[in-house]
Amino acid sequence: MLHDEQNEAIIDRLYEAATIPEKWGGRGVLETLAHLCGCTDGAIMSVRDHTLAGWTANENAFPKLVVYLRDNWLAKNPYVQSAERLRRFSQPRFVLDTEVMSAREMEESHYYQNFMRPYGMYWHAGTNIMSPNGDTVKFSIHRSFDAGPLDPSLVDRLTWLRPHIARACTLTARLRFAQLHAAVEVLNSVGLPAAALRDGRLVLANSLFEKLVPDVAKDRRSRLTFQQASADKRWASILDKPAAFRNGTFPIASTEEHPMFIVHVLPVAGAGRDIFPVADSLMIFASSQTSQKIAPEILLSLFDFTPAEISITNSILSGASLEEIARARRVSIDTVRVQLKAIFAKTGTHRQTELVKLLGGVASASNIIDRVPSDERRSH
Repeated sequence: MLHDEQNEAIIDRLYEAATIPEKWGGRGVLETLAHLCGCTDGAIMSVRDHTLAGWTANENAFPKLVVYLRDNWLAKNPYVQSAERLRRFSQPRFVLDTEVMSAREMEESHYYQNFMRPYGMYWHAGTNIMSPNGDTVKFSIHRSFDAGPLDPSLVDRLTWLRPHIARACTLTARLRFAQLHAAVEVLNSVGLPAAALRDGRLVLANSLFEKLVPDVAKDRRSRLTFQQASADKRWASILDKPAAFRNGTFPIASTEEHPMFIVHVLPVAGAGRDIFPVADSLMIFASSQTSQKIAPEILLSLFDFTPAEISITNSILSGASLEEIARARRVSIDTVRVQLKAIFAKTGTHRQTELVKLLGGVASASNIIDRVPSDERRSH
């Protein structure tokens, strides 16, 4: 009876985390799942083509995962390097490490002796789940070498919960996809071709953007490309940046079939914090006929600005100095500088001139705060 009540409580927390991804890490779901099996650490890693896409961990494991990623231990992981070991962890259950590697193999493994043992993550159980976005999501729980191997009967409880874990992952990814779809469709409604991309590859596009394929842009497996060499070179340079800083503007010269376009590339708000990432950037085409139609609430909301950040950005676009903004807001100039630093971080810019250039052509946003729904407003 106790197990039934405990399982129901865990399932509730899983679906809560599906809609509030922050609840996977810290003292959230991963910690609960780890403690369920007498473990101290829990982690999620989303991997595509052996490259980490997103991750989180419980409070105890988080600093260890920072070191793990910093020192590129993922590339040295013997479970990732072997197709057979990967296959075993892809079974529809949680698999014990001792089912995949022998105790002697662990003892002789550089990975185990130089990371897993020193950092108290030696014994573990894990499972691989395929995400709707094509990533492999790796769940694992760990404990120290001195604590001994995991109890198989306790790990069976994780296997029982695994369908709910998989559904929660799927729901998180689908909700994110729905948000992006809504964003590109709103842009479609004001006459702007738009698409969401991940690592330069097309994830979704509105109907106006689709009409530009393949004459203006080509949807290739490696990445989106442009017919005009100068535009494609500029796009390639933007892709060279880290995902959180992929922003820029470049022109596409007019042709007999199409007017001149200005292409805006914007980082997707919150993408750097996504555990199961769907897209990292948004691409918007503006022509001379549509550049003034970009509603400020559309562009600014893409950056996940607070009302205070919207107000400051609006003032900067209007040509106000930081001193004038501070006086108008009745705060210190240091406060404005801190808020401006947050604006730079969210837009991937470093100077006011870059910010103005990125949002150039955007109409005045003086009334935007009144248009933000009350449930989306956040205090500073």
